[in-house]
Amino acid sequence: MLSGEGERLSYRAALTQSPQEVELGSLRGVELRTHFFREALVLVAFAVPGFLAHATALKVLCFAVAALGVLLAAVCRSHVLVLETSAPGRVRWPLGLARRGSERDVRLMAAWDTLAGVVRARGVPVRVVGSRPAQAPPPSAPGPHDGPRA
Repeated sequence: MLSGEGERLSYRAALTQSPQEVELGSLRGVELRTHFFREALVLVAFAVPGFLAHATALKVLCFAVAALGVLLAAVCRSHVLVLETSAPGRVRWPLGLARRGSERDVRLMAAWDTLAGVVRARGVPVRVVGSRPAQAPPPSAPGPHDGPRA
């Protein structure tokens, strides 16, 4: 969970852990690192026993696990927030995995956009490393049947 309150940014990896906090005034740079789920490619190693196996069922199972690794690497992204601060130097907050285009991915990118806007307004450099997911389309203009807006 990533949240901002007052002049602090806090991150809690799990509910059982205490939050890590960084003062916004101590930020010297903020970076979002996004990459494909490369750890899933470890499953490709199952192709080796698939080639060596004699039983057809074992071959199919091994190749299916290897294919699953490739599929996971292709459709999932790993996100890490890196904060450069004046005190401890670099702080890495793993934000976890998200399937491309999923609700979680959209929420994560919206949170990143908000954070980037806040720190950019304070003169802190902001970078995105890796491929950024496609932006959601902007909301369409209200039609005559939508009624008044507040």
